[in-house]
Amino acid sequence: MPWIETTANGIRIRIDSVNWMLIQEWREYIYKPDDWEECKIIENKNGTVVRVGGRRKPLEEIVYKAHNPKWSDHYSRHNILIHKNGDIEDFSIENIIIKPTKGVRRY
Repeated sequence: MPWIETTANGIRIRIDSVNWMLIQEWREYIYKPDDWEECKIIENKNGTVVRVGGRRKPLEEIVYKAHNPKWSDHYSRHNILIHKNGDIEDFSIENIIIKPTKGVRRY
């Protein structure tokens, strides 16, 4: 399987480039060898989130960040991810885009 590696919440993660629902985080242990462990994917009323390092991140942010490493995941109205075809269950990279906004970006 080809993997795409990135970081989320300061932890190394990797996502399968074919099956985007397979996400693993790097775990370091004291008494056993360090290894990749599968991240838990949770569906709730606000959408689908991934538990990485004990914190939750939206799945679309993980997928988009893995394919666009220079993208900053800071929150602003100019940086909101949406599903292009409107299907919130489709997390393929072709379907996730940054929401187009009007006006000038001011940071």
